[in-house]
Amino acid sequence: MANYEAQIKPGGLSQRNLVDLLYMIVAAIKGICAKLDDDGGVTATTYESSAFTAIFNGYIEDSRGNSIMNRANDGSGTYVTDERFFIITPMGISDHDLNECIYQIFDMFETLTEACDTDALGDSNYEALCYTALWTWKIENRKGSTLGNGNTYFFRPGGMHNQDQLIDLLYQIVNAIETLTEKLDADGTVTDTDYEALWFTATVTMRVQNSQGNVVGNTITVQP
Repeated sequence: MANYEAQIKPGGLSQRNLVDLLYMIVAAIKGICAKLDDDGGVTATTYESSAFTAIFNGYIEDSRGNSIMNRANDGSGTYVTDERFFIITPMGISDHDLNECIYQIFDMFETLTEACDTDALGDSNYEALCYTALWTWKIENRKGSTLGNGNTYFFRPGGMHNQDQLIDLLYQIVNAIETLTEKLDADGTVTDTDYEALWFTATVTMRVQNSQGNVVGNTITVQP
């Protein structure tokens, strides 16, 4: 049978579900980048190197034992070696690690949508529609760098666990992944039309409900 209940919702954010969703988000971004690099209709082949490899600097392991890791580097052997490397597992997620992970997710998604706009795709409003219009939170990391748009809420080091705002942000990040993959599928220049099927539907197998009662994500099949 299918599980239609939102695993993440107001008043119901467990550490396990948070870690699992963060893993899915990062895996989806990496997968979209790799697929764009391989897509015959897309000119650039540097999406993964610029929007994932150069930015993601951490390790996430979900509750099923799946993991994703990268030490951010510029492709020339120069690696980020400062305290921005984070580790997130179901056994523990510190405020510092959550702050850095969310900051890097902002950075990766903005970089990805900017790259779509500057490539020779059919549309040139990926950043405007999939990032700027949806990510209306701001976040500051420990280095004092800031990303985001609007004034919904400002996440800062030492203040990541405002559960209501975090859940609403997670909802919008998942919504942005769906919006981006749908837009890529509909873009006449892009050859493949299964971005949503592979990197949203098949990857984000959780549902998130925001404070307005809206739900985004995908159901999972549970064996009786």
